[in-house]
Amino acid sequence: MTQQPQQPVTYHQIVKAPSNGMAVTSLILGIVAVVIGIWSPIPIIGIVPAFIAFLPSVLAAVFGHIGLSQAAKNGVGRGHALTGMILGYVALAIIIFVTLFWFIAIVSSGVDASYSS
Repeated sequence: MTQQPQQPVTYHQIVKAPSNGMAVTSLILGIVAVVIGIWSPIPIIGIVPAFIAFLPSVLAAVFGHIGLSQAAKNGVGRGHALTGMILGYVALAIIIFVTLFWFIAIVSSGVDASYSS
């Protein structure tokens, strides 16, 4: 009985592709901020979404900047980071403009009422 020659054992090393967690986090927070912040222009009840969307929009912008710097190093996630950062700034702009609008509207209505009496 002769032995068959054995096949050499080959080991395959699995290489994980680089990822950019900050970029993905920025994108998710940006989407959440825009979806919640879009409800802020609604009179009276819009103040609640404005408060809720403020933190995710700021975090999306911050994580977007961090994700862009990481993308420059490892070359992954630039689009996610940029999109999340832009969505965060858009939601923040919506919240700030609506808040300023209502503040000016309330102040000007109070001024008009004091002159008419």
